[in-house]
Amino acid sequence: MRALSSQGRQVRSALAAVLGLLVAGCGESDVPDDDLSAIRAPEITRIVPAPEALAGAHIPSLDPAPVVDAAIQKTVGSGPRCEFRYTGSGKPVLVMAMQPNGMATGGIVKLNGSLVPLSPAPPASATGQGKSLLLAADRVRVAVTPVADGEAEDREGMRRQEANLIFEVGQSLRVGYRGYLDCGSGPLAASSGQ
Repeated sequence: MRALSSQGRQVRSALAAVLGLLVAGCGESDVPDDDLSAIRAPEITRIVPAPEALAGAHIPSLDPAPVVDAAIQKTVGSGPRCEFRYTGSGKPVLVMAMQPNGMATGGIVKLNGSLVPLSPAPPASATGQGKSLLLAADRVRVAVTPVADGEAEDREGMRRQEANLIFEVGQSLRVGYRGYLDCGSGPLAASSGQ
């Protein structure tokens, strides 16, 4: 084995010193471990009126977006509710607070990055038919209708059935989606993730 020259030993020593300093500084933080005031929970999406949520939105490409569990708890609460999902395992894109008689008392939909509160709408203002749940806010109208021939599945305190959602923004947009309507008398099982 060859002996290192004094220059080689100096280079090795310098590299070891630099690596030692880097490793020593890895666990350092500007915030002490017990100072929790600098740690913030993620913000819940803002709740805004429909005209504000639609301002600047490209209406022809607008779709209701998934709503996280924390926003549902803040806006609709933990009472009886129904949630419309595009897929069986996805987050809800429409959440409605429900009365025991099956009538919606209000709801939320996420549009253009903001939550829009919805109110019950008279049947003449929406295009749904049959046993539709109708909600509206300004130019935004939503109708959810369970599929007539669809079978309902009961599990974990909720009832799931296939449904159609019609989403409208004035005369600019009318689009339909097929998905799942989950209704329960209490908080529904949390969807995957927060």
